[in-house]
Amino acid sequence: MNQTNVPQPATASEIRDIVGRVEDDVVAQILDIGPTSAEVLDACTWLRSDERRQQRLDHELHGRAARVLAILEVALPDIEDGGP
Repeated sequence: MNQTNVPQPATASEIRDIVGRVEDDVVAQILDIGPTSAEVLDACTWLRSDERRQQRLDHELHGRAARVLAILEVALPDIEDGGP
């Protein structure tokens, strides 16, 4: 069976490239979930989204992306409040 098309979990380096500077324990929590880079990017994009800040929740994340978002909400509260 060809497994080259199976999405691989994101690495710590990929998570940092997407999310930015975060504590090692945050990266470890995300790694424990086993999300793909795309799922980490979805969570990070959603965290920074104007639509989300305005509480227009026409679209919500599910699965691993939602779990990553929950971790990022705690780890990066400044982004949620419109900060950097």
